[in-house]
Amino acid sequence: MRSKHFYYLWLGQSLANLGDVFYLVGLMALLYRLTDAAVTIAFVPFLSTGSRFVSATIAPIVLEWMGLKRCLVISQTAKTLFLLAFLLTSIALTDRIGSIALAFLILVLISFLDGWAAPARGALVPLLISKKKLLAVNSFLSLLDQCMAMLGWALGGLLVVQIGSYKLLALTLLLYAISSIGMALIKVNEANAKKANQPKWTLMKKGWLTVWRHPSLRIIFIIDSLSTVADVVWIAAIIYIFVDKVLHVDASWWGSINFSFFAGLMLASLCGMRWNRHIKHQAAFYAQFSSLLACIFTFLFGINSIPIMALVLSLLYGLAVQLKATIFLTIEQTCVPPKQLANVFSAADAVQSVLFAIGSLLIGMLADWLGVRTVFIISAFLLMLECAILFMRRKQLFMYGTRQDT
Repeated sequence: MRSKHFYYLWLGQSLANLGDVFYLVGLMALLYRLTDAAVTIAFVPFLSTGSRFVSATIAPIVLEWMGLKRCLVISQTAKTLFLLAFLLTSIALTDRIGSIALAFLILVLISFLDGWAAPARGALVPLLISKKKLLAVNSFLSLLDQCMAMLGWALGGLLVVQIGSYKLLALTLLLYAISSIGMALIKVNEANAKKANQPKWTLMKKGWLTVWRHPSLRIIFIIDSLSTVADVVWIAAIIYIFVDKVLHVDASWWGSINFSFFAGLMLASLCGMRWNRHIKHQAAFYAQFSSLLACIFTFLFGINSIPIMALVLSLLYGLAVQLKATIFLTIEQTCVPPKQLANVFSAADAVQSVLFAIGSLLIGMLADWLGVRTVFIISAFLLMLECAILFMRRKQLFMYGTRQDT
């Protein structure tokens, strides 16, 4: 973790993640001020997810053409320039409809660029870090991601009130610029430096074929798809309804439950860093155990009516899902050649973006139709199905190269 170039990667990515949260807070506050309608804000995750799906679909072509590091640098630099253009244009623009359209345009563009950056970062880590340190490093990066998310939402909410949307977006611009410099300083010997002259369709389906042919990846892909739909019940909108309709407490508990969930994610990352060697050797067991715990905690959360217990269950759920996610990420990075890794991440990102968008709409309708408790029970059922798949296929879920590296 003391590698200079890995330091540039995690520092640049952390600043970019913090900037992403600030930009979302600032953009949503700006849209709400322009329209005074909550439905406008609801379009933010929908458009963001849709744009990211398109981006993830063509990401293999972009990554093959640019290379991992170059793609990361260009993506972050372009986000910086787009945000700068948005700020300059917004200041000069007086038309309300034009301002709203411009805000949605910048949202789509930045989300599109994020669809390239996410698989590029995931594929760069194994090139900078030895295999035996991957679980600890992934836990460390997850911890940073959650810290930036918690800091961003807490600090962003305060700043948008104190300094306003435009100044918060200007601060985001500064963070993006520093992040771009950090990414540019990374030096890495990419395994796919030589570009293969292949048809675009062949490049786009590479990740899908790798997932289909590899037993471990196929299991992870199925599990992650189920988890994406099941985890939708934990989005802020559903939790807000649960706090109001089930717990019967004020909105401050909504923030507390979200904070508790992020705390669970951070705790799991710390556990991964502390006991990475032990967890790595028992990867299938811990993945299955954490999946079972996530199922139990989701069901208990859905039938619970005690606010304090909701905080505890939210924390434990966050711990369980983050531990499983870190294990799955490490397995992918270990058993997939670096040249194919970004394509695998792109394929997964594309599918999960679609499932999240569909799941959000479906769970929202079911919450109105059947009640918010019921959607948590449905989520627990999906997680139980996930546990069954893991139990039946647990022997295929292992990390290649573990013995050689340890």
